[in-house]
Amino acid sequence: MTSQTDAAAEPCACESCSATDLPVNPFLALRVAYGMLLGEDDFRTLMGNPRGKQMLHAAWLHGCGVVWGYRVSVDGERTLKVSPGLAVDGLGRELLADASLCLDVRQWLTTQHAAIDETCRTQTLHACLVARHDCCPTTPVPTLADPCDITRKHDDYSRVVEGVRLELRLGRCPVRPRPYHRVRVLLGLDDVGSDDPAGEEAATALRSVLGRRPDGRPAALLREFRRMASEDAADLVPATEPGENWPTLFPMLDTEPGVVLAGVEIDLLDRDGCSEITGVRPDCGARVTLLPSSAVQELTCAVSPALLSQDATADAGGPRVIPEVEWNEDATMLSFWVTTPVVHGSLSRRAVQLTSLAERGWSEEDIDSVHYDESELRVTLTLAAPPANELVRLMVRGTGSAPVFGRDPRVPLAGLVGGPPGDANDGHDAVLTLRNPLTDETEGME
Repeated sequence: MTSQTDAAAEPCACESCSATDLPVNPFLALRVAYGMLLGEDDFRTLMGNPRGKQMLHAAWLHGCGVVWGYRVSVDGERTLKVSPGLAVDGLGRELLADASLCLDVRQWLTTQHAAIDETCRTQTLHACLVARHDCCPTTPVPTLADPCDITRKHDDYSRVVEGVRLELRLGRCPVRPRPYHRVRVLLGLDDVGSDDPAGEEAATALRSVLGRRPDGRPAALLREFRRMASEDAADLVPATEPGENWPTLFPMLDTEPGVVLAGVEIDLLDRDGCSEITGVRPDCGARVTLLPSSAVQELTCAVSPALLSQDATADAGGPRVIPEVEWNEDATMLSFWVTTPVVHGSLSRRAVQLTSLAERGWSEEDIDSVHYDESELRVTLTLAAPPANELVRLMVRGTGSAPVFGRDPRVPLAGLVGGPPGDANDGHDAVLTLRNPLTDETEGME
């Protein structure tokens, strides 16, 4: 009933069900009273309420992805075989396949004339295998004839069967935008874009967390996580049908792709003007898998030792250098940031060194001045000239006779963020290997 093993993985042979066959009305419930006459619309309201609530919950709180199964393999030389499985699509509908599904790649290629190179050369096509929700009415039973129906139909379907159909779409699998961008930047999963106020806000929050003593970081991270999540959730809006002003209830439209199962590469070899399939390679790395809550809890516990920092008592809480730098246009100014305030006088040319590597060895770059902006925790080096070579090495001292010292507590620089703990007597040098931006631009122009 929910399986398809024909070559093209066509939908059900029966007529497709309509929107009214599976109603969705999560915020409209049936109110019954004694003696009330119930009709067809009342029963649609009755079953559309719990179905709509379940779909709304799954779509927004779990998202689109595979729950179990749906292993994609190649059967023979040109048939994609998908094992039984369960998935949730973007509208929160469960997609259950209780038997294997198959799709004939050769038959699919007969409909992709525009994609096949007519110059008769060997080529590789990229496609995306998705699972789509499908349904059809079944089990006809006798019914009273509708006096307004001129066909005088005396029976109608009494059941709706929900199933799955496979679709192979030309092109690489789409990269869907990930929600909660601030949270992802905070946790190091997203980069900050060029014009990205939300990302900048999260990056500032991350620097605030890293600036805390190790034993205070978990609470600080939780606080910033909640703040970033609330901002991200406030930005979310349901999808809107084209040409409509009123949004739907769900995060995406029904016209968008179903659940991605795999990206597929298809090798074609031309022989005497006829294309022959020489290889079919599915890759499930493009799919999203939905994890149960118990697994998420255990994974959270697995990463907690690093977050809680078991060596927190050994770290004296010295400032650290954030491993990000910023050059000006002519590479005569270099800026970096520290996690906590430092003693201004300790940031001297004795505490900061910049060198570059040539074939004959290292050469020290001339630093004119070191400027410290405590409001931004930003340190800016002004150079006499741009670095002479491509490979540049920045060292901020946390050791020796003249290290950078924190303001509160007054302990030496502990090195880079994420590095080993430093004590109150001797910290760690922060060392970054950089690329001369002028040299990179020149290579790009060539």
